[in-house]
Amino acid sequence: MAGLCLCALFLLIYPGGELCRLFEYALVILCFAFACGHRSETLDGLLSLLALLCTAGADFFLVALKEEQWLPGLSLFCVAQLFWALRLLRMEAGRRRFVHGLTWALTCGTLLVVAVIAVRGGDPVLLLSAVYVSLLLTTVLFSWLTPRNLLFTLGMTLFLGCDLFVAANNAVLYLDLDAFPLLKALHDIPFNMMWAFYGPSQMLLALSSAGDGGER
Repeated sequence: MAGLCLCALFLLIYPGGELCRLFEYALVILCFAFACGHRSETLDGLLSLLALLCTAGADFFLVALKEEQWLPGLSLFCVAQLFWALRLLRMEAGRRRFVHGLTWALTCGTLLVVAVIAVRGGDPVLLLSAVYVSLLLTTVLFSWLTPRNLLFTLGMTLFLGCDLFVAANNAVLYLDLDAFPLLKALHDIPFNMMWAFYGPSQMLLALSSAGDGGER
């Protein structure tokens, strides 16, 4: 709790700039380092470690570098979400596992079609975004349907909250926000809402790798 409060205080005082960017990436690295030392010696622990490693790699391109590199960053985020998805599938069994996998496939296919129609040129960033969103949405949904690890469920939910603000901030590249009052309101919030969600989500996911996050 103290760590979350300090994270929120820092983001309030330093909503942007070089110092905030370095702090943000340091937080991601610390979460990965924690998982290295405290993860459970199981396949779930290994999948969590690989997901956090890919996340750190993605944030290297999107946060650590002064110039964002969306294609490699988003590609690594897709791989990270795949590892989280595989971890969740291990918590499920039988029919639910099949329904979960089928939902991923249908959601991914639908979003890919929408993305292709929307850009008509096959913008790779939007196409990767469709894959990423399909993995994230279905993982959040099924993590609540199969709440065997509460820290994992809460971490993935906050991850989704972060990406809602990422989408709002980047919508200006594709839309006239004056025609979308809700997106404009989210975009204009004078606080680093992305990292207010993202920082705690990474902490919770790292903690969940220890395997005792409310599993039952």
